[in-house]
Amino acid sequence: MNIVILCLLVIFLPGVGSISSGFAEEKVYKIAAEPKLPPFSYINEDGVLTGMSIDLMGEIAEQHGLSFEYIPMNIEDAEKALEEGKVDAIAGMVYRPDKDWKFDFSTSYFTMSDSIVISKERKNQIKGIEDLGNRQVVVEGHTSMYENILNMRTTNVLLEDNQYTALQSLIEGRADIFIGNKWTATAYLKELGKEESFIILDDVMNSSDYAVVVQEGNDSLLLAFNQSITMLEAKGELNKLINKWTVPKDLTEIARLETFIYLLMSVLIIVALVLFIIYMWNQRLKAAVHIQTSKLRQLNEHLQETQQIIADSNAFKDLILNNIDTGIVTFNVDLTITSCNASALHMLNLSHDTPFGLQNPPLLKQLFDHYHSKESGVQVFEWNEQGQKKVIYYRILQIYNSQEQQTGYLLSMNDETEKKNLEQKLFTQEKLHALGQLVAGVAHEIRNPLTSIKMFIDMLPSKYHLPEFRRLITEHVPSEVNRLNTIVTDLVEYARPRPSNKQKYTLKEMASLLSFIQVTMDKNQISLEKKVEDNLVFYIDPQQIRQVMINLLLNAVDAVAEKEEKKITITVKKINEEIGSVMISDTGKGMSSEELHHILEPFYTSKEKGVGLGLTLTYNLIKENKGELHIASQPNKGSTFTILLPLYQKEAS
Repeated sequence: MNIVILCLLVIFLPGVGSISSGFAEEKVYKIAAEPKLPPFSYINEDGVLTGMSIDLMGEIAEQHGLSFEYIPMNIEDAEKALEEGKVDAIAGMVYRPDKDWKFDFSTSYFTMSDSIVISKERKNQIKGIEDLGNRQVVVEGHTSMYENILNMRTTNVLLEDNQYTALQSLIEGRADIFIGNKWTATAYLKELGKEESFIILDDVMNSSDYAVVVQEGNDSLLLAFNQSITMLEAKGELNKLINKWTVPKDLTEIARLETFIYLLMSVLIIVALVLFIIYMWNQRLKAAVHIQTSKLRQLNEHLQETQQIIADSNAFKDLILNNIDTGIVTFNVDLTITSCNASALHMLNLSHDTPFGLQNPPLLKQLFDHYHSKESGVQVFEWNEQGQKKVIYYRILQIYNSQEQQTGYLLSMNDETEKKNLEQKLFTQEKLHALGQLVAGVAHEIRNPLTSIKMFIDMLPSKYHLPEFRRLITEHVPSEVNRLNTIVTDLVEYARPRPSNKQKYTLKEMASLLSFIQVTMDKNQISLEKKVEDNLVFYIDPQQIRQVMINLLLNAVDAVAEKEEKKITITVKKINEEIGSVMISDTGKGMSSEELHHILEPFYTSKEKGVGLGLTLTYNLIKENKGELHIASQPNKGSTFTILLPLYQKEAS
């Protein structure tokens, strides 16, 4: 039907193109619309005029290339403005014969009707318009409904400017009944949160066409409106537009109905399925009775054969259990052995002729006590047997009968003594090998204090007369000697490393370290920039962090050695109440992404004379102090090493 109407429009309305061309001039048409008539036209929360009528006018404007300016007006002012030519059209107005002589109405795009709105308390008192007698009725003035109510002499009428104020009168109890269009009433009740307190009766009154209105004789604009409305209706787009604004978004009732239908269908399907299953079961039961009768005869014939199979199976099971390395034992809750394979007898130091029913074997009792002292899972049990250490990995599971009552335990054991002895030998060999590698790397760590001592000795003839130099040499040379002693001691005590000695470490002590490094910087003509926040106190091992700082600073010195710009920046700042950072940046040659990926691996180095342990040891020392190391670098732009360390907390003291 829509296609037929569309074809007729193409045939009988050839003037559409000419109408569009008639509006070619850039004229902005002023369109009046009621500001308080949702969902047809109203001002939304953003202060913009919107609604069904406004959307329709937008479609018309788009089809004909027109420009509309929307002006919010109540219907009385809009009629007066249209009559005086101050506006070109009214977006929506109910058709009234008494207005037809001075206005032209477009094709109707909606059928407006009035309904009765009452509070739920009155739903049994008021059923329709015949019950309005001697009631206080509130309506919007200057409407045909108002004139109809006036003809009912027994009705008291309260007149309001618009439907919103009229509904307010009903809500506040100044009126018993409100009569107006149900769509606007529904919108305002929802806005005021009164949907559950009031009901809209199904009686429809005073149905009228709702259309766009223009001045009498404005045929070109009227024709544009009529063509667009007819075209939209033919395409089915008008109904979509109306449904968008009038169909409730809350489809709870539909959802409930769909759920009910779904449940009903499910029940019917289940009932049908049950009936089908019962039928099929009866059929199969008949066949099963015959089959079972035949099987009983066959079972009697195969009984002896089955018993032989069971005996063979038990023999096979015993053969397997007695020839595996895992010991399997079952015993009651009172530690009475009920079954045990050969491996388990050997591990428990029991003879092969030990009868089942032996209660509380010594080693089993020790192992069971060990099980209760540890968490569940795979356990390790160690003991000395004739001066030799024995190691057993075991697992105990509880056994239950069909009534879920515990009847005993299942113990599985593996003798790991030989494996552990072999692992210890391999561990010792690996440790000796690592010690040999570490000895090769100790030269790297010893070189730092030796370099410092050699630096002071080299400068001794030329700077001995300087008091500050003498102070530095007497302060740092002994400490560097102590560092050498510490490194050697750490190497000797490799098998039992000392725990870190954490204490407060102030920025003043950090500055002392920087003063020491300054000598090396001056010798190599390197600019050292210090950015240090005051009053920072770290909680670290000063000796370890000193080693970290020297390693990183000497690496930075090597990095900038061949660069034209030789600059190292040390930044010490507070990250938060618990963490401070030490950032060492240089303008050196930097590192590639591949070098960054391997930089912390032991024995990885890009230096010709390095052994690749410096940064590995540095990283480990930082971790021992509960810190973090972050490295950022770009080739030919330099590197930044950021150390995050814990700050001293008074509570920790």
